[in-house]
Amino acid sequence: MAAAYYAKQAGAHVTLYEASDRIGGKIKTVYRDGFVLECGPDGYMARKPTLTELITELGLDDDLVRSMTGTSYIYVRNRLRQMPAGSVMGIPTKFWPMVKTDLFTWRGKFRAGMDLVLPRVYAGSDISLDTFFRARLGSEVVEAMIEPLLSGIYNGTLDDMSIESTFPQFITIEQKTRSLILGMKALTPPVQAGVKPREAGKFLSLGQGLGVLIEALRPSIDRLCLGTQVAAVRPHEVVLEDGTVESFDGIVLATSPNALGPLLGLPEAERLSSLKRTSSITVLAAFEKTDVESLDGTGYVIAKSEGNALTACSWMHKKWPHMAPENKALLRVYIGSAFVPDLLTESDETIADFALRELQKIQHVGNPIFTRVERHVDTMPQYEVGHKQYVRAFEETLSSLDGVEACGAILHGVGLPDCVDSAKQAVTRIMARQVVSV
Repeated sequence: MAAAYYAKQAGAHVTLYEASDRIGGKIKTVYRDGFVLECGPDGYMARKPTLTELITELGLDDDLVRSMTGTSYIYVRNRLRQMPAGSVMGIPTKFWPMVKTDLFTWRGKFRAGMDLVLPRVYAGSDISLDTFFRARLGSEVVEAMIEPLLSGIYNGTLDDMSIESTFPQFITIEQKTRSLILGMKALTPPVQAGVKPREAGKFLSLGQGLGVLIEALRPSIDRLCLGTQVAAVRPHEVVLEDGTVESFDGIVLATSPNALGPLLGLPEAERLSSLKRTSSITVLAAFEKTDVESLDGTGYVIAKSEGNALTACSWMHKKWPHMAPENKALLRVYIGSAFVPDLLTESDETIADFALRELQKIQHVGNPIFTRVERHVDTMPQYEVGHKQYVRAFEETLSSLDGVEACGAILHGVGLPDCVDSAKQAVTRIMARQVVSV
């Protein structure tokens, strides 16, 4: 949708082929009984500007809302425990909160402190996040705090996630300051004496739901073909499933990763399509507010060591007050990837009951008003070690195909702003080629 918008802005006549019966990809907003239900992403990182710029261009900036903040929790050793103050993405930056926290043993705290004197871990070749963080901070900090926080972003595991492709900023910090703790502390803005730091959420969304963004982008499409399967893409040609061949000045592939190889027939595209992808299941549950245990904060993550089938729970009505009517609560729980394959074929009722039982092991909740189950099958790309090199090889080969570009979550980031960035750059490249050819 973003690619269509930028192409239209550049003066193109836009045709969009969509294999499913709806547009919007993973963005899907449903309204029920006064609740705003985000079935896919519920927001995006505020520090990445491209999507906010797009929303502003579309005249939706008055509808922008910022996430609420509060205490962050991790469920570990059978209890919800507060994350140490000053922790940034699981990296401690303050001494006393780390000393006082009950998240780790004294042995774990001492091992984390070794980061201050240890030599650099990254030596120029891609390694996993697990290897990097265990070497710097030790196993306790990784398993109790870093892994629950970071692995959920990619719905994967740290032991096969590439540091170069997922969190390269940690490489930069280590190269500059050697110690992650000192480096992250230097990046944390100082607090002026006597002034309480401003509590500002790190995420943005739209008060009417992200589905409004999709509707605002729809007019960019001159010709929309829903339920239309594309069989192949060649320079300036699209071959449809029924054998129809249509010609275009430029083609942008904004597909799921598994489609790149079959559509292009390039070895480098086939390599991207063969990379590991995971499925996910989330359950949205609406309650009377009095039926949900009340804590300060917007939710919690769950350490794998607890053996719970859930990886996280978001208190959506606290994170995004616009999503629930007054005196109602909305929870969103994430089922761990190890449990997903067996549950994918089960009924919505079975999945919801299972998730609620697991949730009730952690916090008190009553009977929900309703539940909604969302399955995302084989769609989340895993940025494994070496991913950056695979993408580079693909993009170099693709550049030799006249009039064809690609964008999407498989390339340079899975977040909404990353995908918009990717689309904008793909359209810029393809329009530049048009100028040159003319």
